[in-house]
Amino acid sequence: MNNTATESKAPAMSWKKIPQLSFSLLIITAVAALILAVVNALTAGPIAEYAAQKRQEAMEHVMPGANVFSELYVEDETVIGITGAYNGTQFKGYCVEVSVNGFGGPVRMMVGVNHGGAVTGTVILDHTETAGLGAKAEEPGFLNQYTGMSGTVTVTHGSNSIDAITGATITSKAITSGVNTALDAVLNYNKEGGLPDDTDEV
Repeated sequence: MNNTATESKAPAMSWKKIPQLSFSLLIITAVAALILAVVNALTAGPIAEYAAQKRQEAMEHVMPGANVFSELYVEDETVIGITGAYNGTQFKGYCVEVSVNGFGGPVRMMVGVNHGGAVTGTVILDHTETAGLGAKAEEPGFLNQYTGMSGTVTVTHGSNSIDAITGATITSKAITSGVNTALDAVLNYNKEGGLPDDTDEV
């Protein structure tokens, strides 16, 4: 008896089925794209509304007493924008949104700067810093160090310095850089004649 091993062959695909498969794939892709478009349309509005609300709350926090905000201008990638802060029609100061590079990536923050060029408050809007280390930059105990400071703020050393977060010096320096960027942006804006009168209407 001849025991000859035979190889099993997979059935050959008919060329006639390729257009059918291509059409099915096209339909699946189109439906998926449609679903994504619908989801995006439904969520874009709420997401934008939430972002605007979060920004409004941040400005109210860094500029206590302000209840009216007027966009002044957008500068560049570091200084995202400067907003005038008012209590009614009385000018209070500026809310400066900045973006700096931290240990884990970009850190977006809001800094309040009053009429005299001193920090009135600082809030972290978004970051990817390490939990338990750099993420501590969000805590009031760290951010409140900047309140009342002006000029050029440093980390740990010097008379105009803040205490760094233990184990997160890079993050501490990044936040300090953001505060200094905001202070410089307001100083430059005022030098260019942007300082509004106390009774300016918005």
